[in-house]
Amino acid sequence: MKHNDTIRQHSSIVLFKISLFILVYIGLIAIGVLLIWLAYQFCFWGVLHLTALHSIRLMLLLLALMVGGIGFSLMFGIYLVKFIFSRTINNNESRRLITETECPQLFQAIREVALETQCPMPKKVYLSPDVNACVFYNTSFWSIFFPVKKNLEIGLGLFNATNTNELKGILAHEFGHFSQKSMKVGSTVYIANTVIYNLAFQEDKWDKWVDEWCVIPIQSLAFFGKFTRIFTNLVKRILQYMYRVVNHSYFKLSRQMEYDADRIACDYIGKDVFASALYKIEILASSFNVTKEALANLAEEKKKVNNFFEAYQIITDIITQNNHLSISYQSLMDQEIPTLYPPSRIVIENTWDTHPSTEKRVSHLTSCNSKKKVTSFVSSWTLLPENIKLKVADIVEKEVQTSAEAETLKTISNEAFRQWYLEYYCNNIVIEKYRYFLNRNILVFDRSEVAANKIDTPFTAANCDVIKEYEVALNDCNTLYKVYYKQIEVESIRYLNEECSIKALPIKRHEEYVGTLSVKVKQIDKDIYQYLMYCCKLNNNALTNEINSIYDAIFFAQTNIKEHDSELDMRINALVNELNRPVNRTDEEIIELKKMINSLTNDIKKIVSAGNWNLLSTVGDTKMIELLQTFVQSPLDESTNSVIDTEQINTMIQVKVIYFYLLKTLEHKSKIRLGAKIEEIERNLPIID
Repeated sequence: MKHNDTIRQHSSIVLFKISLFILVYIGLIAIGVLLIWLAYQFCFWGVLHLTALHSIRLMLLLLALMVGGIGFSLMFGIYLVKFIFSRTINNNESRRLITETECPQLFQAIREVALETQCPMPKKVYLSPDVNACVFYNTSFWSIFFPVKKNLEIGLGLFNATNTNELKGILAHEFGHFSQKSMKVGSTVYIANTVIYNLAFQEDKWDKWVDEWCVIPIQSLAFFGKFTRIFTNLVKRILQYMYRVVNHSYFKLSRQMEYDADRIACDYIGKDVFASALYKIEILASSFNVTKEALANLAEEKKKVNNFFEAYQIITDIITQNNHLSISYQSLMDQEIPTLYPPSRIVIENTWDTHPSTEKRVSHLTSCNSKKKVTSFVSSWTLLPENIKLKVADIVEKEVQTSAEAETLKTISNEAFRQWYLEYYCNNIVIEKYRYFLNRNILVFDRSEVAANKIDTPFTAANCDVIKEYEVALNDCNTLYKVYYKQIEVESIRYLNEECSIKALPIKRHEEYVGTLSVKVKQIDKDIYQYLMYCCKLNNNALTNEINSIYDAIFFAQTNIKEHDSELDMRINALVNELNRPVNRTDEEIIELKKMINSLTNDIKKIVSAGNWNLLSTVGDTKMIELLQTFVQSPLDESTNSVIDTEQINTMIQVKVIYFYLLKTLEHKSKIRLGAKIEEIERNLPIID
């Protein structure tokens, strides 16, 4: 009862704000209708007076004013009323429509869930490869007032390692958002919020027409286009402000609605089964993305698997085994992958979070009164015919094989894929023993100050804990900065379990804490280097140069990324936004813009030319290196004409992306190499006297 009262309270606030939004929008519609009427009146008035003028100049001036004024009134009026007639289509190319004839067992399961949750059957059912299930529908302004027919999408990524009961629990949660047992006002609010978003942010052909109008060569007409754009942007800002006002309360409601849908799923299937489904989804979502990435790399080797979902199962098994977990449709999970990092000092309630974390959702399940117990487990795959599974697998396989023709790829067996992936995994990740020590931003130090003196191994549990604490502290520091600079809007923030004021964040206190840890971590990094140099000395300095060359690569890559990557991204984004503005620029403005482009191009040239080509060539192919070198040597466009060289801009952006891709690849591969060398050293020197 208390939970329902909370939903009613939040729903009442949101419905009030939605009603306010509708009133504002109806007012805008009235203005739009008035403007269209004025356009008609202006046209009629202009025709009457145009013929009465005897001066050609006055006639042309009146004609321009009449055309511009009519254009403004008509286009702006249409803009204000067009949303009444517009319709948003929810498209997803990865979906495949299925029928009950094709999948009778799946439809039987859906029908059972719909009956238990008191929901109507979906209008249509689609399958996709994703780890997701959702109810979706097309919306328009009138969807706020009239019911819409809902479709169901089921991602086959959910079928791996889940049983039919867990799958039904997931579907019951989705139906729970629109269930008769749920708060009906929640359903109305959900649809209304979707419509409001479309009104405030969606762009269509009308926007393109106005943008083209703004840049036509006839200045007097272009002026009215810009005038129209100014007013439409003003309306958009009003609608977007209203959207934020509504959503400030809606997102609170959304979190409660998630808990309410969870409760409905628990009442139907039992809390142990539903909690297990939540835990499994977390793992499956991660392994699904890893599988797509792995198969994309496999395709580059001219190989492919017979069935995406079988490869997905193989990788899921490997990931869970590496985390000492078991995931199978034959059993329920009662825990998520444990975090090996210490808890954060900061707890925030993000204003714009729509979904609670899995941890919070599972903790809320304790309030569920369901006593249902499930003792028999059947794989979710039994609900689907094999041919349907293969057709959906083909969708995702085409996505990951874009770099190669499918017909030219050689199909390998599941066992061959397992061996390939294990080798690929080992070659692309730092050895586990050294992972926390190396797979991070190693603090730069002066290696010439570190003597190759005897030292105990720094790869201890205590040092590992210090590094983990430091990494968490850095993340907390970034969170505090984002809250301070209003990049994150929070409802509340706690630091070390103490409530903090947004205006008095403990930034200085936390920076001192990070500084203390930084000194310790830097000493650990120095100790690692000293340890390696000492081991190399015992081994007649055989690996000294190689270890130093790896450190050269790591420090070079880290320093360049830290100093330039984000800053160049911001400048490029600012340039692209300026270029995309629909305005007619004067010759002087174009020349100033070209200076901005040349300044950015020149800075990227300096950064790239200072690069270590020998290091970069170890991770980049010949074409990449040649492109970078050609760019560095190319002249700038210093002409004073009013033509912007878009090819220069595209090449500049391409070079920036490639250069920093190579740096990040160099950093990653160097750390993998360093881990392998450390293992080799410790293997050859098991005891150091």
